Formats: sequence, C-alpha cells, structure tokens
Amino acid sequence: MGNKKEFDSTDFDIAENEFFSKEELISFLKVLVDEKDKLLEKTKSTLNAGTIQLDSNEMMDEVDLAAATVEQNLSLRLLDRDNQQLAEIEHAIAKIGNGEFGLCEGTGEPIPKRRLELSPWTRYSVKHKEKLEKSRKVGRGANDDEPVF
Repeated sequence: MGNKKEFDSTDFDIAENEFFSKEELISFLKVLVDEKDKLLEKTKSTLNAGTIQLDSNEMMDEVDLAAATVEQNLSLRLLDRDNQQLAEIEHAIAKIGNGEFGLCEGTGEPIPKRRLELSPWTRYSVKHKEKLEKSRKVGRGANDDEPVF
C-alpha cells in the first residue's frame, strides 16, 4: 500500500458542532476515513482474487458447481454488507461536514460520545435504535431499508 495517501483533515469540511471540539471531530473523521479505506481495500482484494467469478465451463460436476455457487453468493452478500457500511461511513463523514455529527437522526438528541467512539457511523441513540428494532419486529412503523449497523 505504498501509494496510500496520508490522512489530511484539511481535505474535508468540518463544521462547528456544539457537542464536540474540532480536535474530537478530526479524530472521529480519521477513524471513519481509515475504516473506509480498509473496506475499500477489502473489496478490491475480493474482486481481484476472482472469488466473485463463476465459470460453469470449468466445473467438473454439479457438486463443484453448487459449492462454487454457494461461495459466490456468500462473497456477494459480504460485499453488499461492506457496501452498506461504506454508505454509513460516507453519511457520517457528511454529517461532520454539515455540523450534525453526533445527533440522533430519530430524536435530534446527542448520541453519547462512548457510543460514537465504538461506532462513529451510528445514526441513532441506543434508546431510539431499540425502538426501531422493536417496531420492526412488530411490523409497524419501521423502515425496512434501515441499516442494521
């Protein structure tokens, strides 16, 4: 990874935030950018390794084809999950830029710093996340497209 660019906070917009200092926001931003880089590298490696390709002409029998199909489906699901997490990370980076980082998107209340330290891309407070999950289980009022991170 010799061509990897060093993190430079001046490459990003960092809006004032009443809950975090600029230094804290830069720290969160660095974690988000590092995680984004890891996921992008992982995706690139998976695609370059060819684990996504499935050529039935090279398969010896149906059992080999079935095993390869299962492996391909698993790889695609993992890539999809990583892609969803990348979207969450991009969203958190945008929130740092618009001054909304650290606010629960469901209640508008501050998300505890400790929760953000563990998962800086989180959108909701624990209380609101539990409410969303409970609503989803009951089957009313929850958005099925909501990420489960």
